[in-house]
Amino acid sequence: MKTTTYNPKANKKLVKSAQQIQQKSTFISEADYYDYEAELAQEKSDYYHLRYGY
Repeated sequence: MKTTTYNPKANKKLVKSAQQIQQKSTFISEADYYDYEAELAQEKSDYYHLRYGY
């Protein structure tokens, strides 16, 4: 059986590094943003076309 110890300093470091990774990964280029928006618009269009026959 494993025993675990609570280390608040290590936990804070892990949380801080996870937040830094999340912040860095949220930035995308402008071109990628518009490509993503176009994909979403196409998916929405396809959905309505299949669902309602537009």
